[in-house]
Amino acid sequence: MRISASNKLRVRVALYAAFVGLARRQFKHVSKDPLRSDGSLPKGLRVFFWTPGSGPGANVIVHDMLPSLQRQIAELSLDWHVSAGPEVPAQALDWLVCFKAVPEASQRSAASRTLLLICDRAEMFWDRLSSFHAVVGTSSRPFAQLLAMGHKDVIFISESEPTEYLDFGKRGLSVSPVERGNVLLWHGGQYSQDALVQLRPVLERWAALTDARLHVIGGQASPREEHWGKLAVQFLPWSKKQLFCSAAMARLGIIPARKGLTRSWLKPASRVRCLYALGVPTVGDSRVPDVVDFMAGFDGPMAQQNETWFAVIEKLWNDKAALQQVAIAGHAAVAGEFSTEHTARQWVRLLSQMCAKSGESLCEVSRTDGR
Repeated sequence: MRISASNKLRVRVALYAAFVGLARRQFKHVSKDPLRSDGSLPKGLRVFFWTPGSGPGANVIVHDMLPSLQRQIAELSLDWHVSAGPEVPAQALDWLVCFKAVPEASQRSAASRTLLLICDRAEMFWDRLSSFHAVVGTSSRPFAQLLAMGHKDVIFISESEPTEYLDFGKRGLSVSPVERGNVLLWHGGQYSQDALVQLRPVLERWAALTDARLHVIGGQASPREEHWGKLAVQFLPWSKKQLFCSAAMARLGIIPARKGLTRSWLKPASRVRCLYALGVPTVGDSRVPDVVDFMAGFDGPMAQQNETWFAVIEKLWNDKAALQQVAIAGHAAVAGEFSTEHTARQWVRLLSQMCAKSGESLCEVSRTDGR
């Protein structure tokens, strides 16, 4: 999708206004509390999460969450039909949830309501936000605040970690991070590796004092190895298998942020939370508000400038007690609030509330079209 110059300018103005506090708009939070099957939830809803582009975002936000959502629906004895895929189905829908995509008129006509589900790149959709009944932002509260400057009905639902990751991490916590190996772990999109490369002088200086390896997991390029001074650096293509394998050997994780408001202030803590879900104690970047909010719950380690990165990594690397304590506390923080089970509850509650807000006519679609 081509991004217009006017969209870029409008988003940049809105971003800086939100950052300096000149224009703060309200957005909605959705409770993560357990739901009750008391007959008050709508019947027969048909919901489709449209993910025309495959990629990590669609997996994390939709496909990894979907099994938990379907399980939640079954446990509540709801006769909802919820599915996801790259093609909008021909059957009538109550809700078409569009992941970073704008439906054509023919696709839109199949649904009573459309939601835009978005985690970044607001400039791609800024002039089309009003064509959706509501917008769901997942990255962070600052990102939801930005979206609220372009749409009157914005909901924040944070990204979350699959129960499979949390189960893996729980098993791994039986072994102290110090005893797992000497791997320093980074993971993320290949486009964000420049933030790690900027730490190279710090890591070279630190590695001269210890025995360590760096695993860099991201993208789909063939594996390769470099040496940053004494530090052996393995660049590995992303896969769940590789992430689990490296996490099992990792003593510590690091997730530095890129420079710029869109690359730090708006970003989620999802990569930090992912490593904690896998049982890996991780240093986050204090320039990212979502990271600061997450770490505040258990006093998780953070850094920002090069010298603080060096100091935090050096202090933690051989501190068996501190690494174990923060790994356990961080894993508990993810399990307690950021699992896909929590996100599933939020989606059930959000769709139910929107159905009630829209009136019975929306729910009647499920009972008048032969479903």
